[in-house]
Amino acid sequence: NNIVVATDADVDGMHIRLLLMTFFLQFFPDLVKTGHVFILQTPLFRVRNKKETIYCYSDEERVLAIDKLGSKPEITRFKGLGEISPDEFENFIGEDIRLDPVILQADTKIKNLLEYYMGKNTMDRQQHIVQNLRVEKDDADIIADAKQAVEDAEALANSAA
Repeated sequence: NNIVVATDADVDGMHIRLLLMTFFLQFFPDLVKTGHVFILQTPLFRVRNKKETIYCYSDEERVLAIDKLGSKPEITRFKGLGEISPDEFENFIGEDIRLDPVILQADTKIKNLLEYYMGKNTMDRQQHIVQNLRVEKDDADIIADAKQAVEDAEALANSAA
């Protein structure tokens, strides 16, 4: 009785997700209002060694998985759902499935929402994006931060000794 939207975890996938949400809000708003539409979170990375595989949904999770699995784990960056084998797909749609419900506030006017995000008000939308933009760190920054944290911890341990 539920709809699960599964798209790639990249910019193109987010655009497809937006178009699908627009479709459901415009033609089947009651499905959304009654909590029957979900977004499937798909992993961005697979980090594994010979004994364990960890699926990671963010750069932060990837860094933690690398730390947990120790020296030189194999890291795969998924570019899309098509790269994931059916056997692997079962690993994150079973017990460990991550579903985000699509939630509308009770007072949300769907027509206004669709006009704002999909209408011709380009300047208003652009201003909203600029004011709410979050920039993710790239791999080099994450690695540098992790190395700095290790160096800081080692320095603290050495000074305490």
